[in-house]
Amino acid sequence: MWTAVVYGEDAAVLPAKTLRFGAGTAIDFVHEAWDGDGKKVNMPDAMIIGTRIGIAYGFTDWFSTVFDWSPGLTDTDLTSIDIGNDGNSAEEIYEGLGDFTLKGQFQIIGKNGPVSSERFRMRITPGMVIPFPGIDDKDALGNHTWGMGGDVSFDMLITDTFFFNMFSEVYVFPFKNHSKTNHTGEFSLEAGPHYALTIGTANLAFALPINWSAAEENNENMLIDGISSHVLSLRPSLALQLTWPFRINIEIEYAFPLYGKNNYIAHTITIKAPVNFNFAKNKENNEGEQR
Repeated sequence: MWTAVVYGEDAAVLPAKTLRFGAGTAIDFVHEAWDGDGKKVNMPDAMIIGTRIGIAYGFTDWFSTVFDWSPGLTDTDLTSIDIGNDGNSAEEIYEGLGDFTLKGQFQIIGKNGPVSSERFRMRITPGMVIPFPGIDDKDALGNHTWGMGGDVSFDMLITDTFFFNMFSEVYVFPFKNHSKTNHTGEFSLEAGPHYALTIGTANLAFALPINWSAAEENNENMLIDGISSHVLSLRPSLALQLTWPFRINIEIEYAFPLYGKNNYIAHTITIKAPVNFNFAKNKENNEGEQR
């Protein structure tokens, strides 16, 4: 079984000489699951808690590095539908610390990108998953094996305050580990409108994306009919950004599951709170494109 929070992002990068610290918490509330045929089945109520800590730095107005870690404050007993679809249930315990991810973000199209554009933004983010050591053979959050992949994000700016985003992320894990939650591939596709407005020194942002996420188990093909687990969800979000004395962004997202297969029906609340510190001498000329 697989449950995960995918952090879709717009195609902006940090301004030059900007350091960002971020933390996020996702809480899954579960009382049902989808079986292999996409039918709903009951299961005992459960709550899964996951965390994420990130550090990012903008070297230029079009290139940033990102370091993410998911500590995983989770130790939850769950009864779920067996992934073999044999009708049996299995007790699963999710525990252990999550993996590290190192990324490089390149905005190749945008206001400050190599390809200048006022209407479009495109960011490519290659990444590597570095496994956290010391995981035993119990089910655990994360794959705990080396992985590689990345994401592509594309924005079409309709006005100064409204844009449409498309986001896709793919990671592959070629090596096996001892965890029952081991995957060989994870895929996500997201699209939706984003709207922002400014009130004094505060910015408000609204988004209504729809997200499709899937995971491939060992010895299965990454095809729609062969996917081990997947879920389609609607993810409305509200963000508040304070611009003084330094940038603080608090975002609340709610994931409403619409359909899935071999997965928990998890209603997820995610709270993220990144903080930006700009070290440029002339901040007015180094604001760049903010999220």
